[in-house]
Amino acid sequence: MNKAIEEFENYTNNYLEYGEMIELKIKHTLRVVDLCEKIAKRLDLTDEEIYIAKIIGLLHDIGRFEQWKQYKTFKDLESIDHADFGVEILKKDNYLRKYIEDTKYDEIILKSIEYHNKYEIPKDLDEKTNMFAKLIRDADKIDILYLFTTGELKRELEDVEFNENIYQTLLNKKCINRKDLKTKTDRLAVPIGFIFDINYKESFKCLKETKYIETIINNYKEQTNNNKLKEQLEEIKNTVNNYIEVKLC
Repeated sequence: MNKAIEEFENYTNNYLEYGEMIELKIKHTLRVVDLCEKIAKRLDLTDEEIYIAKIIGLLHDIGRFEQWKQYKTFKDLESIDHADFGVEILKKDNYLRKYIEDTKYDEIILKSIEYHNKYEIPKDLDEKTNMFAKLIRDADKIDILYLFTTGELKRELEDVEFNENIYQTLLNKKCINRKDLKTKTDRLAVPIGFIFDINYKESFKCLKETKYIETIINNYKEQTNNNKLKEQLEEIKNTVNNYIEVKLC
């Protein structure tokens, strides 16, 4: 793993000149590696499977660095799908071999990276690939929620309530489809909706311990003078907390 991290550092050093967003993404990646290990251990995976989970965590955002260099944004809809781009990078000149010599996990690693940012995982993945894909999605979302609590990821707030479609989506315990977003306030719902795409009980334990979503919602409430929005946020918070408790039972 030390060799893999060293290669990752060698790769990302080429992008440090492009500023603090690159550094943020590097730190995010290394925290995701730790989260992958933590979740994998709680799932009682083998040492080899824990290692694969960590490699997937290390490489899940490998496409982000060239994305920022070329497009100066991490918004996939305005540039390129960073997960698909990452898979291309790892396949080019067999670059994946720099991180893992054994080829038997290649499809699992590449598929997990490809689907870590998609709205949902395809139904036809084999059981083991599906497991790793869910694991990286959990770890990635947990750390993104952490970044919202620290202020490193920011969203502008408009003093308008969520549109009814977005509001009902959250109350119905579903993820937000970015195609439904209409206002800056609606965009605030995206990270909250992450909770409804968390897969493992071990991940819910982490979210309950950290209270990331509750902190995010409380921060939103403090920023608005819109009483309707405050009421929506309180109802959403209750829905989220109840959902976590049910998943932990």
